[in-house]
Amino acid sequence: MQQAMIAARLSRGYAKAAGVLGALGEQYRPVGGLLPMETLHAQPMLAFDVDAGFSFARPIGWGIPTEYVLTDRRDDTQVADILVASGRTYFVASVEPLRPPLCVVCSRTVTVSGVTGTVETLVSDCPAAVIMRAKGESSGSGIPGATRPGQSVMYLPLLPGVVLTPYMTVTTDLGTTYTVNAVETSGFGIRCTMSLQQV
Repeated sequence: MQQAMIAARLSRGYAKAAGVLGALGEQYRPVGGLLPMETLHAQPMLAFDVDAGFSFARPIGWGIPTEYVLTDRRDDTQVADILVASGRTYFVASVEPLRPPLCVVCSRTVTVSGVTGTVETLVSDCPAAVIMRAKGESSGSGIPGATRPGQSVMYLPLLPGVVLTPYMTVTTDLGTTYTVNAVETSGFGIRCTMSLQQV
């Protein structure tokens, strides 16, 4: 009971801070993997920072895909919500009673289709964070010039009804194509390791 009262007060405080520090944004609530940003859910005031204390002392680092958010709709913010503000797109990865929501900063829009030989699309036009983890290097195959494809990690919102598996194909808005190697689904979202497809 005490925690609920404190959480309600914190929520009101966050809303006031978002009204002062934030910018008008857009909030989407995916109902599946296809076109998760098709329907606008709300237009909250949003302010993002890498520091949960919102000191605004430093910018987000390269390759670090998370920030915290102040919102005037804290009580209507859920994991997997997609937030857009100030030219950036995020998805909510964690919502806890006494802490500001944790968001993943998205860098690409992706489409995910079934394993090679199938045309089923499971995810379309979904914001995601795609981060390079290892560059290509010698594959040891003995073929001159052969390289191992670069490795990346992709973070997706926890999309209702979407189950990804290895060997699926991910295509970004830039036309870059990856093959999924491994998938981890948790309460935060979907995390995949991927290899760059080589022609």
